[in-house]
Amino acid sequence: MPIDPTPIDPTLSDASPDNDERIRDFWQRHGGPGPRRSESGRLQGGSRWSEVYAADGYTLRCEWTEIGERHSMKFTERPPQPPNAVA
Repeated sequence: MPIDPTPIDPTLSDASPDNDERIRDFWQRHGGPGPRRSESGRLQGGSRWSEVYAADGYTLRCEWTEIGERHSMKFTERPPQPPNAVA
């Protein structure tokens, strides 16, 4: 399935230049984008997070922190959760 090359998640546009490439790769491996819209928010301590969802139920989550010139990013891929499970 071809994946659209347009920017994917504007919340991460400054966080990582390869963010869109990671998301496209994730979707390629998991059947394309899921029906659920991407989400983002803030964590305690000023960190931020963003999640995108794949057609097969997998979630790609990125958490990042910017402190001055230092940037820290962590990508996590989670399998589908049963409907009554708490993430």
